This record gives sequence, structure tokens and C-alpha cells, in this order.
Amino acid sequence: MRRPGTNGMILVLATVTSGILYFFSTGLDGFRALVWIAPLPVLLVSMRYSRRFIMVGAFCAYATGGLNLVGYLSRLAPMGVVIGSILIPAIAFAVIVVAYRDAILHLRHPLAFLAFPVGWIRLSTPVSGEPVRVGLVAIDSTVEFSNTTESEKALDVLGAYGRVVANLADRGAQIVILPEKLVGVTEGYEREVFAFLSGLARQKNVVLIAGLNRIGAEPHRNLAVVISSDGTVLGEYDKRYPIPGLETGYRTGLRTFQFTTTNLSAGIAICKDMDFHRWIRHYGDAGTSILFVPAWDFSSDAWLHSHMAVMRAVENGFALVRSANNGFLTVTDDRGRVIGEASSSSTSPVSLLSDVRPGTGRTFYTRAGDWFAWLDLFFLLVLVVAVSRRLARRLSHNNS
Repeated sequence: MRRPGTNGMILVLATVTSGILYFFSTGLDGFRALVWIAPLPVLLVSMRYSRRFIMVGAFCAYATGGLNLVGYLSRLAPMGVVIGSILIPAIAFAVIVVAYRDAILHLRHPLAFLAFPVGWIRLSTPVSGEPVRVGLVAIDSTVEFSNTTESEKALDVLGAYGRVVANLADRGAQIVILPEKLVGVTEGYEREVFAFLSGLARQKNVVLIAGLNRIGAEPHRNLAVVISSDGTVLGEYDKRYPIPGLETGYRTGLRTFQFTTTNLSAGIAICKDMDFHRWIRHYGDAGTSILFVPAWDFSSDAWLHSHMAVMRAVENGFALVRSANNGFLTVTDDRGRVIGEASSSSTSPVSLLSDVRPGTGRTFYTRAGDWFAWLDLFFLLVLVVAVSRRLARRLSHNNS
């Protein structure tokens, strides 16, 4: 194997190129498509050098990309956790590159490509079931009233949303979803808010899902209310994972919420709940075919957070309908294909109307759980130990 010397510049250039591509693809506002080609420079030269140098090059390349997330992550966690969240994946990537190198050298074929036919077959299989027409609304200019305690202002916000909901219903929407915490609600005018939403749903013959910020009485509630097309309140769902700090004092939801409408099994989650795969798997276990998610992003993480939710939909086999303030309005099928998407930050108000087929539910992952991920971690640990022992033996031999 070559060692960096005169020809070591090739490895350096490959490392720098992969690092730059990772840097511009992993940031919150990065060019996402670059992530597919970012590993290639390091992978292509991995057979030309020893394990030690390839591991160092791969580690540096991935860690460089992680630097683009430091500013965002430092607002959410201590610096030690931020550093660990960059270094640990970089180490894992380095070990994977070395394992790939060994597989190519000894087995003479890239085993990683065996996964491609499976994905191709699933994506080429048509989604069955009758489509449902969904409407999504977000009005970023009204987010300042998410904590209002004044009934007049709250009802003005609802009126603004109501006009857009009416337009979507007139265009054929069967279900309309509004964002998380679209307005503050207190006990003093709670009945007026629910009466408005129920009347709107009944008048326009549409199922309405609205995120409300119930404040005043303790504990506060970040909830989503579901109202049938006849104006009946089908139920409420409390956010399972309130954001630490920002939502201290809010009730923690303990139950999933499902309802049946237009002959399909639907469920509700709120924004950050979609970050937790075990919680969302409950919906997959229950055979949910479409999940509605009121949300509120931070603008800079809009694309990232919405597509994390898409991953949960793919894992569990349901369609996703997610409406976010300061983020994206997103509709995907159970394969992860984006049916419709719009940025709430572009204009105000923003609406989206899409026809989406319900998912099949109960995927292999839903039934089997995380065993494959744990198996991957086990083999990763085995690789780390094996590589470390071999490096230690070589160092010992060279020193002797």
C-alpha cells in the first residue's frame, strides 16, 4: 500500500474535497444533494493507502462537515455534547471506510450496493388505496400571537386562518391541518375558539386539525384538536416531547391519538415528537395509514426537521401531512416521496393542496424494531476493536 509521501497529495486532496462537500451538504441550509457524492473522493482512493492513513483522512473529512452544525447545536446542548456529536460519527465513518476498503480488496465487490435493489423494488411498487385531498395552512405573520391572552386578537388570527381554510375546502380539501400553537388560548375565551373551529369545519364540511397553545392555567398545554366535518370535537392530543427550556411547565402527553375519517386510520403528533422513533412506532404498530403533524420550526432547521419527520413515515409505512410555521408545509407518501412542499416563510399566508394515498402501515421495521441498528452497532464495535488491535500490533512491531 502507498504511504503519504510524494503521492500523498492524492490522499490530501481527496480528504479536502470530501470535507468541503460534507461541509456544504450537512449544514441546515446546505446543498443536500452533495451528501451523496461527499464520501466518493475518500472511498475512491481508499485502496491506494494503508488503513491508518485512510482512517485519518476519512475522519478529518467527516469532522470538517460537522463543523457546519456547531453554531446550531451549541444552542441546544453543552459544548461537550456538541463535540461528541461530531467526533463520534466521524470515527464511525472512518471505520466504515476502512471496512469498505477491506471488502473491496479481499472480496472484490462492493457489498454496500446490495441494498440498492431493495430500495428500488419498494419505490417502484405503486401505493394502493384511494387518495385523500389534504389542505395545509401556515401564516408566519401571526406567530407573535401564539402567546396572546386577549380574545379579540386570538379570534382575529383564527379569522385569518379561517379564510384560507374556506378556500381550500372550496377546492376540494377533505382534511385541513393548521400549525402548532397557532394562537394562545385561555379559559376565558376557550369556548369561543372551539365554537369558531367547530363552526368552520361544519360549514365547509371539512375535517379540521389545529394546534393550540392553551395557557393561563397550569400546566400549559401544547395540544392539537381534531374536529370532524360535522363540527364534533373528536379529541385532543398533548405534545409528548415539549422542548426543554422553551416549553418548561407544559403538560407531557402520555397517549397517542388516532381517529378514523374518510375511511382511513389517521393519527396525530406534534413537531418534536417526530424526532423520537420509538414513540412514533406506536402509530405504525396500530396500523396508522396517515399521520398529521402540526409543527413550528426555527426557520434555519426547517428542511432538516421536516425531512426527519419524513423518515419516521418511511419507517412505519404511513403518509405524512406536516404543516409548520417558520418551516415547510410537507406532504409525502409512505415511500418518502414528496407529493407537495412549500415554505411558510416565503409569503404569508401560505397554503398547499395535495392528493396523497394512505400508507400500508406495519413495515418490516415496525414489526422487527431496532434489532438491525443494534446489530450494525455491534459489528461496528467489532470492526473498531479489530482495527485497533491490528494498528497496535503494527505499532509494536515497528517500535521493536
